[in-house]
Amino acid sequence: MRGAVELFIVSELIALAYAQLPTQTPVVTCADRKDGRNLSCYTCMGRDLQNCASGLACCSGSCFKLIDKKHEVVLKGCTLANEEDASMKVRTLPVPLYWTKGEKVEGESYFCKSGDFCNEAPVSKWFLSTAALVLTKFLF
Repeated sequence: MRGAVELFIVSELIALAYAQLPTQTPVVTCADRKDGRNLSCYTCMGRDLQNCASGLACCSGSCFKLIDKKHEVVLKGCTLANEEDASMKVRTLPVPLYWTKGEKVEGESYFCKSGDFCNEAPVSKWFLSTAALVLTKFLF
């Protein structure tokens, strides 16, 4: 029985690791733009941070990721405002949600401008979720 549990844990870890692999950074960046929009930011709307890393926005301000816990939505993009790196604001964006009546995306926005695609999901979250899964399997 213990061997089956260990095999299950290993297979779960492999599946989780495969599902959580960071998406490749797009080859195209905004570094060569002449209009001052040289910061490359992910731009997307999705259900979680890891799977929302697809679009590209060229930015002269700051990249952001907004987490709307009420609607379970994550947005990533660019703002023209020159927000302080690693700062956070609660704000509402003029993005209507088609499955609600007149509600907009609202939540905590985290800003960055430390480098291209700085609004990606950190790998440490993947590591912590994997470690939590292993501990849960061994304890219960």
